[in-house]
Parts: sequence; C-alpha cells; structure tokens
Amino acid sequence: MLRSNSISPSTTGESSSTRLNLFQRLVRKWDTLHPYNGAQAIRVRGQVDLNDCRQAWHETLDTLGLGRVCMKGDRYRYACLNGQTEQHTVQLCPQGTCLYQWIGDEMNRPFDPADSVPFRPFLIHQVDASWMGLAYQHWVADSTSIRRLMHEWFARIFDPSAATARPVRTEGAGYLELFGPHRASWSGSGAVMSYLRWHSQFRRVQRIENPQKFAQLSAKFIHRKTEEGLIDRLRVVARNSHATIHDIFLAAIAQACRRFVPIHARLDRRDLAIGTIVDLRPKSPRPVNDVFNLLLGFTSIACRPEDFENWPKLLSAVSRQTQWQKTHRMAEGSWVRMLGGLAASRWLDRKKHLELYRKRVALAGACSNVNLNRDWPARYHPDPLLEYIRVAPTGPMTPLVFTTTTLGNSLGIGLTYRHVLIKDQAAAGVMQAFIDQLNNIAAD
Repeated sequence: MLRSNSISPSTTGESSSTRLNLFQRLVRKWDTLHPYNGAQAIRVRGQVDLNDCRQAWHETLDTLGLGRVCMKGDRYRYACLNGQTEQHTVQLCPQGTCLYQWIGDEMNRPFDPADSVPFRPFLIHQVDASWMGLAYQHWVADSTSIRRLMHEWFARIFDPSAATARPVRTEGAGYLELFGPHRASWSGSGAVMSYLRWHSQFRRVQRIENPQKFAQLSAKFIHRKTEEGLIDRLRVVARNSHATIHDIFLAAIAQACRRFVPIHARLDRRDLAIGTIVDLRPKSPRPVNDVFNLLLGFTSIACRPEDFENWPKLLSAVSRQTQWQKTHRMAEGSWVRMLGGLAASRWLDRKKHLELYRKRVALAGACSNVNLNRDWPARYHPDPLLEYIRVAPTGPMTPLVFTTTTLGNSLGIGLTYRHVLIKDQAAAGVMQAFIDQLNNIAAD
C-alpha cells in the first residue's frame, strides 16, 4: 500500500537554477560523441504491482522536485511533470526480457532532447522476483544521487515510513570552490606538478592502435555474482598485504586487461594503465551528501611489465601508487585534468576529440567500487532487497569499466565494454580472469 503524496505539485513547484559544474560540462561534451548514460537496478522479492510501481515513481519525482530539465545557458533547473506523468512512466518490459540486454540497449539509446527528462525507469517481472531499474543521463547525477533516488522509489513501495518529504537540493559549490588548492590543503604548484606527473605517466602506457574501432563507442553489459563469503576473505588478504580491497580489484583488473584488451606495447610504451572513478563527496570540506548532482573525480595507476612477474609484486606496486594518490589528493585535483579536457574539446571535431583520448589518456580499463553495506540497501538485504546492480558507461576514455558492488557478504561484478573493440568472447574472458584471480588469492 502506497502512502499519499506528502508534497503536492503546487507545493513543490520548480527548483531554482543550478550552474553546471566542471565535470557536468565535460560529460555533456562526451554526450555529443555517444550517449553517456548510467543505470542502476534492484532485484526485489515477489512481483511488484505495476500500478504501485508507477505511482511510487511519480510520487518520488514530485516529492524530490525532479522531472524535466530546463536549460538556460550554463544553468539548469528541474520542472515537475504536472499533468505529464503518463508520458514519462515506468515501462513494463516484455516477459522474458534479459536484464543485461535491456541495460545495454538503454546505455546506447540517447535521451530525447525534446522531452528533457533524464530518467527512464523500467520494471522486469521474473517468476518470484522483480527488477526495478533506472537508466539516466549521467551528467545530472552520480551514483550516490541515483542511489538516493532509488531509495525513495523503493521506500514508497516497501517501507513508506522511510520515504522523505523533502525536495532534493541541486545547488552546490563548484569543483574549484570545493576541491581547489585553498580547500584541499595543497598548493597551486602542487596541482600543476600532479598534472605533469599524470601527463608523464600516460606517455609511457600502451594504447589501442586501431582508431576506427576505438571510435565505436556502442557498449554492452554483463554481470556476475561471486560465491558468498569471497569478499570477506579478500578483506583478510588486503589487511595482511597492507593494501585495500580496491587495490586488489585494480591489480586483478590490470592482469585481466593485459590478456584480453587489444592494447599494444612499443619500446616507449610498455606500461598498462587502469583508472578509478572516485566519489568526491567524502572529500568535500562541507556536507554535500544531500546534493543531487555529479561530484566525481578520477585517478589512475600504471603497471610496468616487471610488476606482472608475480601477484605480491603487482599488488604492492598498485598499493604504493594509490597511497601516494591519497596523500597528494590526486582525486580532488582531477578537476585540473577535467579543465584541460573541456578546453581541448571546444576546438576539436569528433574524430580529433576521440583521438585525443586514445593517445593522451590510454586507459586499458577502469573500476568503480562501492560498498553498499554502508548505505541504505543494507537495511533491506536480503529481504525484500535481493540484489543491487550498478552500471557505469565507458565514455570516450576507456574500452571497459568494472563496477564492483558489495552487499552483505556478496560481491556483484558488472562489466560495461565497447563491443566493437572488445568482442563478447573477450569480455567474458576479462570477467572470468578477474573472478579467477580473486578466487585464487582468497584461497592462498
């Protein structure tokens, strides 16, 4: 039973305008190359009633003050869908729909600029469970914001008392104000030096040598769950190795990409680079957890050929780099690199834009890692919330992205990959190699 709306459309009205932050402007540039969409989905026990699901979705948008995006220059605001909810309702997928195929199609399908609604919710019925999912334009929100949106939708069906009665806050400070040198306790010269170090690193890494295939950004998605308890054993391995779970993931991804991603070594390019998508909210000097926006940063590690001689050496090499990056606030400083990418994109056509990333940001893969045991899904797992899937786009920088998601003692692994560049068999090989390495080190 759904509760009645706590805030009516007339009360909610329209949100005040928000200035696009630096990363939002960059992602909107990426959207012109190929849809830069994200997705999240939850599997819940039982068959969710379609009418309840739709009513919950409309109440969620209405209460949070979300809906159609209205742009004016570099500012935007949300306008509620008063009287237009039926055109933007939850889509019931045909019986027998494959979730992963549906997600892949949604990642590649552009949002209609005439509609300007950046969310496409869907419902998939299974025999004894349902998938409630959401594809979204990534420039409007990061994973943290979308998880809040998913919570409100879920709560209005399964736990109405936990649903909020307050609209979201979209206005927030920009990257320079939140993560600039004066905020992050680092100097402007330090920002320049970190940029030069990053630039020097990518002059030595292997890259994809086929510009035609690299320019094909259409993606597919697959997902696997590891055996129960693996993540707990990996925590022990990480602690004994003076590393983190994320270090282990990066090292295992590097091994898998070395085998299956079509990068090529040259005399001056022998290293392999893996990127990390970083949630910057915990690093902000002011509370921003309630801001519905996009606040992400990037870091990368580079592995030399000799690092792959054995697992301890590889993990140690990765761990040293990630510790250095934390000490020198490389994630907070990634706005410097974003600024460079945004400036360059203004003068480049599509072909040269993609060549810039192929040559200058030659990542073999990337990882987005989240532990949901620290977030709302943990309160409802394993009943009625059975599983949570996150999907990250590859964008123009990387041929594949892993999304590792911990919930309870289970680890879910998503893989988004550019299927023209990485064939389905190779993608399956990357996934299996990654899981095999996690199992191997957990067993030792």
